[in-house]
Amino acid sequence: MSHRIIFAGGGTGGHLFSGIAVAEEMKRRDPNSEILFVGTPFGLEKEIVPKSGFRLELIRATPLKGAGTLARIKSLLRLPKAYAQSKKILKAFKPNLVIGIGGYASGPMTLAAHFSKIPTAIIEQNSIPGFTNRHLGRFADRIFISFRNAAKYFDPKKTVFSGNPTRRLEGLPAASQSSDRFCIFIMGGSQGAHALNAALEAALPLLLDAKTRLSFIHQTGPNDLEAVRLAYQKHGYQAEVFDFRQDLGPAYAQSRLMICRAGAGTITELQNKSKAGILVPYPFAADDHQFYNAKDMVDAGAAVLILNKDLNGEVVADRIRHFLDHPEEIQAMEAKARALSKPQAAAQVLDSCIALVKS
Repeated sequence: MSHRIIFAGGGTGGHLFSGIAVAEEMKRRDPNSEILFVGTPFGLEKEIVPKSGFRLELIRATPLKGAGTLARIKSLLRLPKAYAQSKKILKAFKPNLVIGIGGYASGPMTLAAHFSKIPTAIIEQNSIPGFTNRHLGRFADRIFISFRNAAKYFDPKKTVFSGNPTRRLEGLPAASQSSDRFCIFIMGGSQGAHALNAALEAALPLLLDAKTRLSFIHQTGPNDLEAVRLAYQKHGYQAEVFDFRQDLGPAYAQSRLMICRAGAGTITELQNKSKAGILVPYPFAADDHQFYNAKDMVDAGAAVLILNKDLNGEVVADRIRHFLDHPEEIQAMEAKARALSKPQAAAQVLDSCIALVKS
């Protein structure tokens, strides 16, 4: 019997890519399985899910945590409608499993499935669980965690340390990049990171003596694209600059060093691709979870940390110059990142979910 699965949630690429990874694994095993993503009009799902080849429906759910008092009241008033929309989708789609992937839509849909006696699971990508998953953990039948630290927030009988399912990233190095240069990949997540962009711009004039030894791949997000592109051109660096791209396989294949935020998806990709990283956690992430995501890598010797408050051009240029001159440290960090990797996470999540449905 083919499965019918709803993936509920989204908002950020980190949430979405974990669900897409499991959905792709399901489709690989059974092309006749039916997959539906349920999100909100406010996140990246409107762009990412259709491009990934999956159907998407939207409900009107908004955040309860981190919003102002008036916004929180409005969100509470929307919950009954979001729950009713979720029940309607369940009735029409008739899933035999609902998987919450984090984000606003995850709560109403996963609760609606639970009270409709449909098996449910949640995927918690971060070291410190988000607001929604922390509360859904009481209702979900299975809880999949990516960092061991998250286990203390959930019932151990239901919790599986699976690692974080992540998108398949395949591909050869970008043809435009010279393989004899030390390539640095700067990535601020699916939205970009202005602080990273500004620090790299400030670092470029400080690295001019090493310019012929360096190349850059830089995902800027939409707001800083032109400014960053012009900065590389002004100083004559070899650089590929873009705002957002789903297929980052060639960028990972080319790069020797990552400078990036510490979202769960990024951490997982560093591990799976055995990449050395300079991690700059986003300081306003809920419960400072990016710092704790990064700490897991730093404690293992797989990355180094720069706090956002300490981020500037001089610090970035100093770190780049250090690793450029000490390739043996890059190799050691790559090996330690590889040791943390759980590349079969999507398969493990799906195996456990299928067993849940059968039981």
